[in-house]
Amino acid sequence: MKISTAIQRLSMSTVGAAIVAVGINSSVYALPTPISSSLRLQAESDAGSGLITDIDSDGQLSTVNPLSASVSAFATSGEASVLSQAKGTATWIDSSQGVVNLTDIGWKTVAVNSGSAALFNGLDWSYQFISDATGFFTLNYDISGSGTDKFGLNGFNFDWSGVEGGDFFGLDISDTSGTLQRAITAGESYIVTIRNQANIGGGLGTREAFMDGTFKWKIDTATATVPECDTILGLLAFSVFSVSSLLKYNQKAVRSIASIK
Repeated sequence: MKISTAIQRLSMSTVGAAIVAVGINSSVYALPTPISSSLRLQAESDAGSGLITDIDSDGQLSTVNPLSASVSAFATSGEASVLSQAKGTATWIDSSQGVVNLTDIGWKTVAVNSGSAALFNGLDWSYQFISDATGFFTLNYDISGSGTDKFGLNGFNFDWSGVEGGDFFGLDISDTSGTLQRAITAGESYIVTIRNQANIGGGLGTREAFMDGTFKWKIDTATATVPECDTILGLLAFSVFSVSSLLKYNQKAVRSIASIK
């Protein structure tokens, strides 16, 4: 076999090894399959002369388009008034991660002797999906409240259809934040729901209070392992170095043979 042919084969095999290494070390997997998602808000106000209700919703099947909804219910009774309101948005990076914002949830009351304000009868945000692989659903939450009296804002319910069940993110005197995880199994269907628990009733007087909740979620399953760029370049560089060294050796060998003859 000619040395040039051997060098060529060595070069191709080394470059091929680099490509194969990349192929072996990368794992490709499908994203979770979205089944449905929705936002449904409901505001109720009573200043003493009857209940006023406002409902707004947005939903979809199998897609992950942005969702938004907002409600505002205004009730009066003579000089008394109750305004209840809430807003919500949901956005997806893809079917495995996104952000939910439930904001301006609360009320403004004026001179109410006997009335109520409620925003907890809506579904708020819900997402159903089928997991592509075993892993975890991770939720980072950040909840804050403001106003003259935050009594009744309460916080948010986290509902989970899996065996570990839901949780409650309370809003007491101070703001709250944290991280929650739930296990998921490949091929299983899950429903996650986040619902506000804001409601108040009785002699409301004059008050104003609102809360905001930001929920960043992610479905972590198999992690793709891809070699760093410098690793791939290193393999290719080694290939070039090996070919260059053999060429130099071949040239020296030819010169040596020529001098003997």
